[in-house]
Amino acid sequence: MLKNKFIRTYRKVRAALAPTKNKWSKKALIKNLKQSYLAFHKRELNIDAPELFTEKLQWYKVNYRTEDMERAVDKFLFKGYITEKLGEGFVIPYFGAWTDIKSLERDFDKLPQSFVLKSTLQSDGKNIKFIKNKDLVDKKQLFKELKPWLKVKNTLIDSYCCAYHNATPRIIAEEYVEWLGEQLYDYKFFCFSGEPYCVYAAMDHFKSGENTKRYPISFYDMAWNRMNVKYGDHENGDVPKPPHLEQMLQICKVLAKDFPFVRVDFFDTDEKLYVAELTFYPGGGHTPYHPAEFDKTLGEQFTLPKKNL
Repeated sequence: MLKNKFIRTYRKVRAALAPTKNKWSKKALIKNLKQSYLAFHKRELNIDAPELFTEKLQWYKVNYRTEDMERAVDKFLFKGYITEKLGEGFVIPYFGAWTDIKSLERDFDKLPQSFVLKSTLQSDGKNIKFIKNKDLVDKKQLFKELKPWLKVKNTLIDSYCCAYHNATPRIIAEEYVEWLGEQLYDYKFFCFSGEPYCVYAAMDHFKSGENTKRYPISFYDMAWNRMNVKYGDHENGDVPKPPHLEQMLQICKVLAKDFPFVRVDFFDTDEKLYVAELTFYPGGGHTPYHPAEFDKTLGEQFTLPKKNL
């Protein structure tokens, strides 16, 4: 009895003292960035005078942040941000967002039969659940699985990327779009100072609603010529020109004009185009490009701003 009471008290105190925001000092961030960069790239990080794209991304992580970046990286605030910039209809509709599991439990039965649950502060397909039939869900098991998504340590708040550091963890419920569950293609445009330079096109990122991780990726120029580039250990694959390429390029220019670098991501079908997300640190700057010269080529496009942190 006393032991159980002690454990409950301990857990309450630990929860009260747990960090709710990023607690890294800038000195610690840079130290750890140098260690991780060396581990991934097998070379020293030149963060004071970076030249390569992957180096400049490390500088970007710790030296520059704006309010627009903070809104853009949060999958909940992002929807309002895109609507302000482009008008209605360019983001997947959502049904609600929650900062605690009890509130989600309370509202769960109000949600439609099918929807998608996402962590608002994760990337690369992590922490996504496709709910195709709400009646078949083991709610107790689902909520147990979702609860860790709201812990700071399991979000990008607890990362080196400063645009996330002031964010609030949430779980969002989005409309279930049938073709996204069997998503064939992603289109991700690398934009520098408002101009799209190249696009990373991925296929089969999700199969049956599951993140396949090592999916094929190819790079294309703006005329949809495939570039001789390989991204990490992803194989190349032929990805068709998107139906709305010209509209994508115009949207990229609108959304990218306020940022030194941003990757603008889209989902596209014959009927509909969606802006999927804005990404400022693709791959965390850890994924190598082959040939290595492409890392330098991208770095030459990236004019770093003045530090503001």
